Amino acid sequence: MNRPKLKVVTPVWAQQIEVVRQGDILFVVGWGRVHIPYDAKLIASEKFSRMDIFQRFHRYALRQLSERGTNGDTGVYQFADATTDEKLIAFIQEFGPVWGVVDSAKYEENGTTTITVAQTMESLRNEQKTFAAVTKILQQVNRNSQADTEIIKTQMLEIPWLAPYGYILSGIYQYGGPTDKKSATLYWANIALCMVFNGYPSKLVPYNGEVFEMPEMNDEGIRDAIYWQLRRDYLAQRAIGSCLHCGSHFPVYKRGTQGCSEPCRRALRNQKYWNKSKATINAERREKRTEGK
Repeated sequence: MNRPKLKVVTPVWAQQIEVVRQGDILFVVGWGRVHIPYDAKLIASEKFSRMDIFQRFHRYALRQLSERGTNGDTGVYQFADATTDEKLIAFIQEFGPVWGVVDSAKYEENGTTTITVAQTMESLRNEQKTFAAVTKILQQVNRNSQADTEIIKTQMLEIPWLAPYGYILSGIYQYGGPTDKKSATLYWANIALCMVFNGYPSKLVPYNGEVFEMPEMNDEGIRDAIYWQLRRDYLAQRAIGSCLHCGSHFPVYKRGTQGCSEPCRRALRNQKYWNKSKATINAERREKRTEGK
């Protein structure tokens, strides 16, 4: 396995995580928490996926998609698609709380911390709902002229603190800006996205004579890290696809990609072939059955 070209590791919330559910509250226990970035050269390549949170996002996506061969940073988009409590808890089990309250913290002799954070299921569901809505807005904004204005407006109305922009687009509030519908929608959508991402600012970290930009890694959870990836895809104007086979969101690195992974793309190719050739295939099958009689 080749060592990833990383100079500084963005640490995971904890190296080992356990989730205990008590009613509506998740107590998330993390062992081996490191609070500061560290030199990538000090970590064996096979340990990167356990120590760097973005590498862990990638590993999680591979496992959740049954090692379909997905690329990039699709792990954060798995949170947008985590529409059941089971999927949400599985995500927390892998990465730690999205945002909760620190219940206890104990500093260990090896320099790490053992930490427990409490997060309610209600807050977790709300975090997922908000993240999914922002993802869908970003998906449309990055389509530019192909953006679906109704999707943008609907998703804005899903988030209380973005709802005023949805009201503007619905004509309930009157403000300035472009007058045609598509331009106005993209104008207010970009303002809304900037407001979201400005709420989770990056930080500059000096290390070994260089300066690196990375998300804040808080004891309370990984919320800044998951929005950091959306922020990167927004700045890169990277297309966010919806897999036509399984429905999962994924960053598009090759234009025209319609599936999130090789198995999904294979399934789509097979379906396309079947739609094109089913009349011929069925005719051949009928002919064989007739010959058999």
